[in-house]
Amino acid sequence: MKQRFGVCCLMFLVVAFCADAYAVSVTLVKGNSGPELRALTFEGSGATVLTFGDEQVVISEAPLSLEGSQLLAEDVSPSELFIVRDRRRMSERRGYDMLFAHSGFKLAIVKDPDHLATLEHVRLRPVTGNMVVIKEVKRAEVAAVPDPTVVKVLSKLSATQYQQYMTTLTQGFLTRYSCSPSQLTVRDSINNIFKQFGLTTNLGTFTNSCRSGCKSATGYNVIGIKKGLVRPQDYYLVGAHYDSISGSPCQSAPGANDNASGMAGVMELARVFSQLNTEASLIFAAFGGEELGMLGSKKYVQTLVNSGMKPNLKAFVILDMVSFYDKHRGVIIEGSNRTAQQSAALKRLAGYGSTYTGLTLETTTDYGDSDHEPFLNKGMAGALLMETDWSNYRYYHTIKDQMAYQDIPYGLEILKMTAALLAQEAKVISVP
Repeated sequence: MKQRFGVCCLMFLVVAFCADAYAVSVTLVKGNSGPELRALTFEGSGATVLTFGDEQVVISEAPLSLEGSQLLAEDVSPSELFIVRDRRRMSERRGYDMLFAHSGFKLAIVKDPDHLATLEHVRLRPVTGNMVVIKEVKRAEVAAVPDPTVVKVLSKLSATQYQQYMTTLTQGFLTRYSCSPSQLTVRDSINNIFKQFGLTTNLGTFTNSCRSGCKSATGYNVIGIKKGLVRPQDYYLVGAHYDSISGSPCQSAPGANDNASGMAGVMELARVFSQLNTEASLIFAAFGGEELGMLGSKKYVQTLVNSGMKPNLKAFVILDMVSFYDKHRGVIIEGSNRTAQQSAALKRLAGYGSTYTGLTLETTTDYGDSDHEPFLNKGMAGALLMETDWSNYRYYHTIKDQMAYQDIPYGLEILKMTAALLAQEAKVISVP
């Protein structure tokens, strides 16, 4: 997962934000604080409220004394407050003082934002006013009556098969690094599995940007297609990156959570839907080069645009890191609200999660660093599904990212959201 988020062009907003006060207090408010907290968002109140799911952080001139509040810091310069997303290995996460974290988003004091913004895997934006950083999904507002056909489709998902695909990807290859020679074996393995399912397959190529000792110049995408019977010109895509990385990726990068969990999910969905007829066509995409800057998905999206297929892609889902949880058995739905179609896709996915799973759900439009980014940047409708506790996974991008730390039933629960979208929107005709 990658992207750099520049802050220089936003610094004048920070200056405006901190013009009224030299130092502020930062207070965490848990639970429902009622009218007292809502009043703080009124113009002229002198306070800024940041919403992280079911928690709020209030930045004010003086500490708050609301029920359930906790003082996080005082005498802080507003110009040094930033929202940070850091996808470096845990041992490399530095350059800021974290005040609060929720679902991978951190409110932090950053002394040198210009430098931090230049680092790979780090994105930050200044706190300039009230923000909903990540939104809690209210199940009652989006859940629907379960569709019996969708329920039948979901019953066909197999934890045993999902675990088998994941184990093959993790233990069958020492590394899946996009620049290693073994990527060819991984590519062929995925391609053969797609063919066994009866999918029409093709290989896309891109130029790798290699940074380690092994330097295979060509990277590969593996695309499997199942044509629809009624409206084959309409497509629904589920994708994941199959490459992995670590501190020594040429030698060892098992990548169980990142991202055998997502790629095995694509394979399991392909297995299930290869046995079903749908009105619309389905695309199952295995992207290479994600760990080198989303190279595979960028190339694929540009191919869609150049071929005129962009309007035919009605929705997409990207699966990236979906098999680990620490304390929160939930999922982050990460998309965009730049277009009405993109906003609607976020809401629909939240609805499928609320209707067909028991997961806690959060949505955010602060997107990037995975294969959903190129799709969203081109205005396509869809989202990334990712485990809530990804930032707490200590083996992220290390040689210890192995099967022992993955939860198969949890990962399968996240797959249900994608299966529900495919079954409902590509429209399964019948379920044997």
